[in-house]
Amino acid sequence: MKNKVLYLNLYVGLAGLAAAGALLAVGLPFMKAWFYCFAWGSVLLIMDSVNVRRWGTSPLYESGSRFLFAAFLSVPVWLVFELINLRLKNWSYHGLPQSLPERWLGFFIAFATVIPAVWELAVFFQGLLKDTKEVRFRLAVGPFLLRFSFMTGVVSLALSLAWPRLFFPFVWLGFIFLLEPINYRRHWPSFLADLENHRGGRLVSWALAGLGAGLVWELLNFWAGSHWEYAFPHFHFWKIFQMPVLGYGGFVPFGLEVFAAYALLDSFYQGFRRKFLWKAIFWAGLLAFDLFCFYLIDKGTVL
Repeated sequence: MKNKVLYLNLYVGLAGLAAAGALLAVGLPFMKAWFYCFAWGSVLLIMDSVNVRRWGTSPLYESGSRFLFAAFLSVPVWLVFELINLRLKNWSYHGLPQSLPERWLGFFIAFATVIPAVWELAVFFQGLLKDTKEVRFRLAVGPFLLRFSFMTGVVSLALSLAWPRLFFPFVWLGFIFLLEPINYRRHWPSFLADLENHRGGRLVSWALAGLGAGLVWELLNFWAGSHWEYAFPHFHFWKIFQMPVLGYGGFVPFGLEVFAAYALLDSFYQGFRRKFLWKAIFWAGLLAFDLFCFYLIDKGTVL
């Protein structure tokens, strides 16, 4: 029964995407505001069904509850970049609903697609690369490399915040250097541990998934009534959709950062096990963080 539902999701997703596109084309005001969310929901169903059909597995196939868990974690993970953007001002939001509850619900749904989107694409690319996942070299991970990586992340983020006009691209590099040493030291999933054991498939898959997801994000955003626009201080030329062509390079490390952030938060949360109080504090803290960031986005990023 489960397989039948996941197989059927391909047609449900295609129908949903076609319906959203048709309603947008005829100018339905509701769909102008909600096209991005409806389209991404449809694309996720399509990608998940393709993974099940092609590889026999997918995030929804493995666990629907963990898929939803990843979606909820996706919101605060992306909001970290929204907070940084209040300083960088690299993008702004346009055409959003006037109603605050509707707008904030839109924030939540749109941001909740980030981790699931990259995850689905990573599963697809991992399937393609299954025969080439071993790497010949072995990365020697020691205390110096871990400290150097962590400090590189700190310096990258500090430079991007201190001098955003010069170093704004560094924000898309800083977190991978910052989070990987933490995950490695805690024995949580990490690319450093993979490379130490001659495994490179996950790193390549998530990097490609970041780029692939970025292309779909920009494609759907280009047609949406509620959308974002970029305002980079440099390199603002040769656009593909709304994004300058050089900006697509940032999606590659972003895919790695999505994995590292999810691995950290998921492993941290799993450590609570049956500690209900700590789990409640975890979720209450994330919700408070989400709402606070929504308020700041309204003040600084929505035009």
